Amino acid sequence: MNISIILVNYNGAEFLAECLNSLAKFINADCEVIIVDNSSADNSVEIVRTRFPWVQLICSEVNLGFGKANNLAVEQSQGKYLLFLNTDTLLTEHTPQILADYLDREPDVAAIGTRITFQDGSYQLSSGMLPNLAIEFIDKIRYGLDRQWHNRVANIYNKQYSTIREVGWVTGACLTIRRDIYQKLGGFDPKFFMYFEDKDLCKRIRDLGFKVIYYPDTSIIHLLGGSSKNVTKNVDHYYRDSQRYYYQKHLNGIQLKILKLYLRLSGKI
Repeated sequence: MNISIILVNYNGAEFLAECLNSLAKFINADCEVIIVDNSSADNSVEIVRTRFPWVQLICSEVNLGFGKANNLAVEQSQGKYLLFLNTDTLLTEHTPQILADYLDREPDVAAIGTRITFQDGSYQLSSGMLPNLAIEFIDKIRYGLDRQWHNRVANIYNKQYSTIREVGWVTGACLTIRRDIYQKLGGFDPKFFMYFEDKDLCKRIRDLGFKVIYYPDTSIIHLLGGSSKNVTKNVDHYYRDSQRYYYQKHLNGIQLKILKLYLRLSGKI
């Protein structure tokens, strides 16, 4: 088995069938697809069982979160490469094989992410520099500009991110990694329930001396928010918990103290 495509689902029935239909068009017999359902209350499990019997389904009795659920799927997977994919994404070409072929050619690259677009084809930010206070401040401005003037800003980003480059992180919405590296790292850190687990994984990849690559020569569509909007607990709460844990794990104490002070003063915690 060459590629294991792993998806984590939580109440994502409205996206799931379209995502799996797109996968069926663009994968071959050397790929397996595994879904971990995080105790969904909708008909997600029924959809997979009745319409997509070729998908390996793992049903959790509780919501494990993103990283822990992916780790569970990896334990039952066989692929040389692991492609973590959000359920609110759509393939439009043979992206899994294209990314695997690139890793075959580049032994010093451990993980790779692709160009990601919105449904209208406009560019979606999906990679960047590893977080610290300065980078997060810049990213906050970037994402704010993108929300307010998306059409203009997306054109700029589309040109800026038009070439293959080494980056600090690529989004877990579409992230391919070598199995041996993933296992050496112990997989996703399960202390991140959601958010920052992809950046943490990429940070640890780079600490091993391997590269993380943004690869825009293939692309997928991401229906942004579809994979997280159904989370029962406040999404901002998860984000801030993960953000503080990332700073505690990877950055110096001064940056963590400044972050906590900012979050308190701004009423975010």
